[in-house]
Amino acid sequence: MSTEIRYSICVANLNMGKTIVTALSSVLDSLDESFEMIVVDDGSTDDSKVKLEELKERYSNLRTVYLKRDKSRTLAETRNISIAEAKGDYCLMHVDCDDYWHPYLKDFVSVFHEIQKLYPKDILLKGHQVNMGKRDFLLENGPYKYGHMVEDRDMWFRFAKMGLLVPLEHVIFRDRMALSKKQKLQKKFLLTGIILRDEIRTGNKFSYYVANLWKDFMKQPLKLRMYKVMIFPICFVLAKKLGGIPQQKTDPAWEELVAVPVKNAKSIVEMYREANRTLSLDQLSEEGKWIFSNKSSEKTIRDLPRL
Repeated sequence: MSTEIRYSICVANLNMGKTIVTALSSVLDSLDESFEMIVVDDGSTDDSKVKLEELKERYSNLRTVYLKRDKSRTLAETRNISIAEAKGDYCLMHVDCDDYWHPYLKDFVSVFHEIQKLYPKDILLKGHQVNMGKRDFLLENGPYKYGHMVEDRDMWFRFAKMGLLVPLEHVIFRDRMALSKKQKLQKKFLLTGIILRDEIRTGNKFSYYVANLWKDFMKQPLKLRMYKVMIFPICFVLAKKLGGIPQQKTDPAWEELVAVPVKNAKSIVEMYREANRTLSLDQLSEEGKWIFSNKSSEKTIRDLPRL
């Protein structure tokens, strides 16, 4: 008798063949039959499809959707397809193909359900590098609308405006995998152009990049800052073709609704204490209890005690 799928891990992939097996296996190895993983491949030109088909032979709960490459399709649209294709009642998002996940996503799901008890409405739970919510609730409210690399910010902003974004503090149990030199260059320069295009769509002017080219407070390397100034005309043309994005990035409400709450995110222990409710974490693994009772600012996964 098959188990009903309750949870969908929603993944978007584009040319991550070198890391996809290790990344997805780290998740799939920790799941039971109540989970599925749905991977939407955005028209990869590397060996991603071959790797995914090999993974499907090992994992019966892995499903794939292969799209024809469309350069005008944003990451936001691809992520939305993964949620629309999901069979689970709940979706976990932002599990990427270059991340290694320690085996505590099931504990994250249990924490989500405990936090749900504190709210009369559906919520979007924002953990570290992982988000979760009811599938129907997500589809009804978006979930993603704009851009490449700003789609998550936009989603958090909109859910925060509805009072339904809940930032969760916990020990980070995801590691970013090492990239090849080619991937690093692509991420640094190709994606910089895509991000710059979307920043222009949100309202950033050329004067902003020129004025801040030599500023010490800029975290990016000087070469990257100069590169952004050089490619601005091309990105400007592309941005105009795609149209504007609401200026949520510079909206003063961003700080009040998202940035400050995320900075002051609480652990589930603190949430229950403030609600004057009794919390039981018995459904979590012993390691999970430790991860979700501590904060990322104080502990790392390397500090996990041998339990």
